[in-house]
Amino acid sequence: MDNIKELQTERDNLMSVINEKDALINKIKAWLTSEVVDNQDVVDAEENGDDYVTSDGTDDIIIGRHECAEGLLNQIEEWENKE
Repeated sequence: MDNIKELQTERDNLMSVINEKDALINKIKAWLTSEVVDNQDVVDAEENGDDYVTSDGTDDIIIGRHECAEGLLNQIEEWENKE
């Protein structure tokens, strides 16, 4: 009977770790999504050939953040779909 309780405790602990990891991945995906959404106007302006959108000239940095976030989201989705 003790062996069953130990196994149940181990299972519960493993499930807790899995849930924590899932929560972390969800936070990462939410942050990446916000980077894509929040920076989309600068990317759209660049694609339309508009001049700098930001007053401090950080358009290229913002576009890079957008591209990186979008790429990571796509990669995470690909990894998740392989599982």
